Amino acid sequence: MLDTLRQNNDFTAVATFMGDSRQKNYNRDAMWDKLNLSQQYAVCSLGQFGYLLTYVRSAGDNTVAILKQDDTIATINQAGIINVKPTVTCRQ
Repeated sequence: MLDTLRQNNDFTAVATFMGDSRQKNYNRDAMWDKLNLSQQYAVCSLGQFGYLLTYVRSAGDNTVAILKQDDTIATINQAGIINVKPTVTCRQ
């Protein structure tokens, strides 16, 4: 799905993923595939406002997507709920 959207330039901001700083050759498609459909929809929605998917963190069955826009951070939980003022600190 991500390749199709990237080829059609449907969401330019979301197509530019930043890699995980702990894994040098992190596959962008693998990060997208870790998200469920609700989270993918929310990522695309925030992408319209310039947010970029930066990290995907998993703890057990729960997955949290972390997006950035300049110095602003947003998170998307397993249910697809967007939090634009999370209590998350990201490394540089």
